[in-house]
Amino acid sequence: MMSGPLSQDQCRRYEREGILFPLPVLAPAEVRAYRAACDDLESQLGGKPRTIEVRQMHLHFPWACALATHPAILDVVESLLGPNLLIWATELFTKHASDATVSIGWHRDKTYMRFDPATTATAWIALGPSTPENGCMRAIPGPARREAQPSEETVGARRRRGAAPMVHESDAMDIVLRAGEMSLHDADIPHGSAANHSPEKRVGFVIRFVTPAGRPLDGSPPVLRARGTDPCHGFRLVNPPAESGCADALVGMKESAAQHLEAVLHNLKRPDERAGHLTDR
Repeated sequence: MMSGPLSQDQCRRYEREGILFPLPVLAPAEVRAYRAACDDLESQLGGKPRTIEVRQMHLHFPWACALATHPAILDVVESLLGPNLLIWATELFTKHASDATVSIGWHRDKTYMRFDPATTATAWIALGPSTPENGCMRAIPGPARREAQPSEETVGARRRRGAAPMVHESDAMDIVLRAGEMSLHDADIPHGSAANHSPEKRVGFVIRFVTPAGRPLDGSPPVLRARGTDPCHGFRLVNPPAESGCADALVGMKESAAQHLEAVLHNLKRPDERAGHLTDR
């Protein structure tokens, strides 16, 4: 059964914990189709591309746009952010089988998004099982997430990793998902993941939602309107991608991915109170 709009209890739980899962959003046939598209995209990029190379797919591939604007996903997000939804970014997070080289350190999304955390939410869609064995996301839920302090790292390392919060592994929760399920987390929650030590590939398609009220502090980032009609002050509204040759779409995605990465790195270098960035001490 698909999730549909969230209940009041689920909304309260998300506000309290900072994360909500598992939420079923894709039928088995949809999972197979989107998984095949993601695997094919990786193949076009050499087989094992880095995450920074596989982002902003929704701006160039119709299948990625269709997934990012899937009604079941939007129904859930609308329950939390309201009827005016923009897509700021999409990213493909894969961990290949028995690959100990890929893991994600503890971080909070607000350190590089630079929007008011109340105007954002991130959907993590599993296109295959996501388990502790293959490196599922781990998170530190609860009200105290907003008060997490930065760990003792060098300034440069902290900026590269997004000012990692101080966490205790004993407080971490495994975000276990079956294929077709998603988790939804806010910009405050500390999260990360371990390497994949299993024979099973982990594939997660991530969508970063923001509302028109988010108003970027720098530049005019491209956004795709998923729902609503409110003016998008500060953003550059773009149209859904049209069908095109794979080569053209791939070139466009690479350019968008590079521009997005540049913007993220710029955000990390310019902390500010509005985005809740952890300042160096």
